[in-house]
Amino acid sequence: MQSADLAQASNILIWNKRFMSFLGLWPCKVNQPLFVFLIVYMIIYCIMAAGHLMKNINQPERVVANLTDNVAFVMIMGKMFICRRSCEIMAKFLKSIEIDFSTEAYDNVREKMAYLYYNDIALVFIKYTTFLTGVSSIWYYFRRVLGNWNAMATGNFSDSSYELPCSVHPFFEIKDTFTYICICIYLMLIMLPLLVCGYAGLDAFVLSMVLHVCGQFAALSCKIDNLLRDHENYHRHISNIILRHRHLIKLAGILEDNFNLICLQQTLGTVFLLCFTLYHMITTLEHAEKATVVSFVLYVCGVLSTYLAYCYISECLITESTRLRETFYNSDWYNNPPSRTKLISICMSQAEKPLTLTAGKFYMLSLNMFTNIVKTAMAYLSVLRQFM
Repeated sequence: MQSADLAQASNILIWNKRFMSFLGLWPCKVNQPLFVFLIVYMIIYCIMAAGHLMKNINQPERVVANLTDNVAFVMIMGKMFICRRSCEIMAKFLKSIEIDFSTEAYDNVREKMAYLYYNDIALVFIKYTTFLTGVSSIWYYFRRVLGNWNAMATGNFSDSSYELPCSVHPFFEIKDTFTYICICIYLMLIMLPLLVCGYAGLDAFVLSMVLHVCGQFAALSCKIDNLLRDHENYHRHISNIILRHRHLIKLAGILEDNFNLICLQQTLGTVFLLCFTLYHMITTLEHAEKATVVSFVLYVCGVLSTYLAYCYISECLITESTRLRETFYNSDWYNNPPSRTKLISICMSQAEKPLTLTAGKFYMLSLNMFTNIVKTAMAYLSVLRQFM
């Protein structure tokens, strides 16, 4: 049975299903032919991007522009492979959390509100990040097409009078307006949805699942505070709490084990994207139009907000998983016999170790890590400006 607020909370699965299904990667129903088609498309795109890079290897500004455009696509392809590998276990994960959207999972309003707080954050992030990614991608794409409109209208095409909306070099020369338009449409029809679903959509899936676990930890804290005051059914309550705690630890472990490489990729990608994008923006600032500057600003905001979200949810997971220890401690365990006190001490020791997201198992993501990554990107930007 679902109440109205929990029915709305379940929209988190509907949103994720839409984006993941476009990629053929919804864990409960994988579309292998669609996934293979998109991967082949991206491999062809990356080959054309590499061709553009090699062609302009002696022009530093074009090299930076190429990397600014195409690092994100390499990240998307990496995320898609990681998510495809994790589909089977994530299907079981999604099945196990279905009960969390029913009223039977919560004993009182306080527990439900504790969960809904994190669910609301996840919904806001999904809508914000997909909107920002969509707007910045469209703006970034069409500013180049519109900038070449006069050349298209006159039919005066040459290597110096046109520029494709992406830093790619096709397998053939573009000698007329019709061919140019066809290439632009080819890039647009799949590339723009891929950016929204592959970059923002996959991140939204990972982040919303982590926030769901955070919400369940928050609800469990409320449950502990309420149930352990009932001394008559104490043993039954503590047994249920231990089982629930173990289940949530397992869910958090699934997310960490399967998506730590995405976190590592996001960390490295954020450093390079910030460095290259800001350098590209600085070098073109003097002669750039306002639309170009806006597209750069939107792009940087999208990159920063995504990595900030990863660090924030990891911080939330650390906070909520360790808060259980404080909740156990604040219960009146000292008024219970030694057998019950021993169970509480075991639970407290289990909750003492924080659960978190890591970047490739190397280091924990946190808000402090976010500031360190931004500082690192700025340091690399300073070095890049000196050498180029």
